[in-house]
Amino acid sequence: MNEKFKSWLDEEAALKLQTEFDEEERLAREKDEKEKDANIALIEEWDDIQAKIDVDHQLAERLQAQEQEELADAEKDT
Repeated sequence: MNEKFKSWLDEEAALKLQTEFDEEERLAREKDEKEKDANIALIEEWDDIQAKIDVDHQLAERLQAQEQEELADAEKDT
């Protein structure tokens, strides 16, 4: 095999390896981006759920305070 042909084959092999490496890197970046987006969505969902829990807790406290006032008023009337 002459040296020019061997050099050309080496270059072709190197280009093929680089192309495969670049594709693997691109796929890894895409996967990381998808995971990041999924994590952000989960965090946003958790924040929404936590906000609903907080509102429910505040409502429960107000209802309990209202019931206590009504009971206190009923005891005064008797």
